Amino acid sequence: MILTKDFSEAKAEILGKILKESFVCKSRYGNALSSRPSLVVVENPESSELIPDFFIEKYQKAVEKAKDAVVSKLKKFPFTRRLSIPLWSPEEHLSKNPAAITEISFLLDEKLHLTAYFRSLECLNYFDVNFQFLSRVLEDVAIDAELEAGSVAMLVAIPHVYERDAKRAEKLAKDCREVYGYTDLGTHLVESYISSAWHSAMEVIYNHGKIKATEWDMFESQKTSKFVHRLFIEVRNPEENKLHDKAPFTENYCLDYAISYVIGGTFEKVEGSLLKEGEEYTYAERARFCERDEVKVDQLFEALRKLKADKCSRDCYVGISRFWDLESRDPPCLRGYQFVGIKEKLLGIFYMRSNDVYGAMHANMVAFALLTKLVSELAGFKGYEYIHFAVDAHVYEGFLDAVREILYPKMKR
Repeated sequence: MILTKDFSEAKAEILGKILKESFVCKSRYGNALSSRPSLVVVENPESSELIPDFFIEKYQKAVEKAKDAVVSKLKKFPFTRRLSIPLWSPEEHLSKNPAAITEISFLLDEKLHLTAYFRSLECLNYFDVNFQFLSRVLEDVAIDAELEAGSVAMLVAIPHVYERDAKRAEKLAKDCREVYGYTDLGTHLVESYISSAWHSAMEVIYNHGKIKATEWDMFESQKTSKFVHRLFIEVRNPEENKLHDKAPFTENYCLDYAISYVIGGTFEKVEGSLLKEGEEYTYAERARFCERDEVKVDQLFEALRKLKADKCSRDCYVGISRFWDLESRDPPCLRGYQFVGIKEKLLGIFYMRSNDVYGAMHANMVAFALLTKLVSELAGFKGYEYIHFAVDAHVYEGFLDAVREILYPKMKR
């Protein structure tokens, strides 16, 4: 995690990281020097005039369309976890220049903070324009909601500069000082296994989390939760030690959940509804064939097709969220995911607006990692890694005792 006071420092550090880690990927725009995904957090963003740009105008229209709903919900439920605006739609797969920012999320933690997902960002020439846009969005929403603006974060799946610009980038770059562990503005964990990642996530929340109310006031055990803001976990070896021995799920449950709810049962192109009777949506339905979409695209099929054709493709994003989710009482926690090729490995990056760490995260991680594994094999990669991100990662009050027993079991005498 790159954590800085201002955006110019953040830009210099991410350029430094790209140049230090750089591996070359070919694209239609020229050879690109890329690095691993990065969470960039700027504590004190300063809003300024927007820099004219075609994509910024497109993003601005989507934000303006959602702004009233966001402000209204903030005023009614300032502690809400349901404020996430999708800028990606399935038909982006049919575009030659799909949206780079796919999701913008808000969370109130004393101040109002903004987090955005970038499927790709050229960090020398386009860091400024995108950051200024996000800063302006945060300031505008905060003013209308009568709140103080806080930090801006960018989860960048593919940070890169073009090889032809390397010398210019070197003049601006600084050594990247990655921050690991817990901070108020983000937590970055690197774990070997899914089981240890789940354990560490609970440990961070139990020891450092803050208490706040939730919108689930009809359930006594879920009226409040203990949460941390922006939980970013890299799992380097997800194939081993998958299931923690204290997990509240069996391995069979996780596999069934992965196949039916996340993947959709097949990697052939889906051209009909995947919903069972009584289901409002599933992650597979949103990824592959959503009845409410005007243009229906099997995004998972398209992402796999692109990877097979080009292991360096920057367009392999699958959007789960939809604009109408802003009015839903139970919007999808998973907002989208992306497959990124790094040399001979495939990374699966999964972005969640909210994640119940005790009650859901472990099953989520096993399922999402299995999807990444299958895609990596089908696309011809030699291995895979898994990255899990949640804007609000929490444990409900009613499960804190169960978490304590897992973390600090009582020894029998």
